[in-house]
Amino acid sequence: MSFLRYLGHSGFEIELDGTLVYIDLFLENATVGGTKRDIQAAIRAEDIDKADLILITHEHRDHLEKGTVEKVVTRTGALVIAPHCVLRELEIPSENKMEVIVGDEFVVKGVEIKVVKAVHPQSACPVGYIIKKGGRSVYHAGDTYEFGEMFDITADYALIPIGGTYTMDVYSAYKAAKEINCRYIIPMHYNTSERVRQNLSEFAREVESNRVKPIIMKVGDKIAMR
Repeated sequence: MSFLRYLGHSGFEIELDGTLVYIDLFLENATVGGTKRDIQAAIRAEDIDKADLILITHEHRDHLEKGTVEKVVTRTGALVIAPHCVLRELEIPSENKMEVIVGDEFVVKGVEIKVVKAVHPQSACPVGYIIKKGGRSVYHAGDTYEFGEMFDITADYALIPIGGTYTMDVYSAYKAAKEINCRYIIPMHYNTSERVRQNLSEFAREVESNRVKPIIMKVGDKIAMR
């Protein structure tokens, strides 16, 4: 069985053929970039009792929640995969850290992982990830603006930010939907606070016109991956 669950903001729980992956855990903090958080996460760190991999796209506090990651690693022994500017902040054993840079490709715990570019000048080391196992693949863009090399990205599911504050907005996401070779697009990094408020019905209508199926997930929603 493979599924994808939206935890809120840019956080996801993804099971690929038995391997459990978490990306950009942001569960406890009450603010987003100094602005009040309007939508809470679906779970808390204490709810996670199994995790194989934790992927983190960059060092900003709405993607790297230090205390949460440390709690989950202590509870589960998960391997944290992230750029250097993330790993240096985490107080976890070295054997639970794997440093990556854009261009890396490898297999760990049965999951194929490709580390891809993200355009986010506000970060010291932004990346995105393509993860694949059991014939299913997911692209998590991290925080990024639209960029030309998105034509090179292929995945079944594309998770892209649309909030518009230091990331793509809805209009840039339309363009990205034409460029990424994917079957489904799931928006993220929106409506968590006033600074990232967006119109989802408009997004869905425009994306679907590009022959890519949009999937609008509420926080806590879980879908089976086809």
